[in-house]
Amino acid sequence: MAREPLRTERLLLRDLTEADIPALVEGLSPFEVAGWLTVVPHPYSEADARWFIDKMAEEQRFDGWGIEERRSGALAGVIGICDTLGFWLARPFQGRGYATEAAEVLVGHYFAETGAEDLVSGHFEGNYPSFHVLEKLGFVRDGDSRVWSKAQGMEMTLHRMRLTRAAWEARHGD
Repeated sequence: MAREPLRTERLLLRDLTEADIPALVEGLSPFEVAGWLTVVPHPYSEADARWFIDKMAEEQRFDGWGIEERRSGALAGVIGICDTLGFWLARPFQGRGYATEAAEVLVGHYFAETGAEDLVSGHFEGNYPSFHVLEKLGFVRDGDSRVWSKAQGMEMTLHRMRLTRAAWEARHGD
């Protein structure tokens, strides 16, 4: 069942479709993108993209949203909440505030639609752009763990971060 898209001033968060396969493969092909993610293989193939789209069609509530740039209609990346908040942007779309903008609307939707008291995310050591996105959203450091990175082919230090509903609501006047 299709979800109602989430809109921001510059972005549309929407379900992924087979038409997105080329953009997914292109966006995740650079090691500089895939290497910061836990479950994404490198190199990333058309079969990987097809599997991901099929999986999201079955399990989608808050996970697997395509981030579309409204002006161009281009798929800029993917964001989702399964057990944790995760996101990535293709290189041409990085550095524009899109990750923060997409995360703001998705996290707000998540807290509005669930009874969850908190939300967890994290970033690999050295991934300062993701850290800054999480920090802007109000996430705070919640410890470290060692996590396997499929693209890196090794365990890496993941800095866990947590956002409480109370902190989110205080920040947004709810």
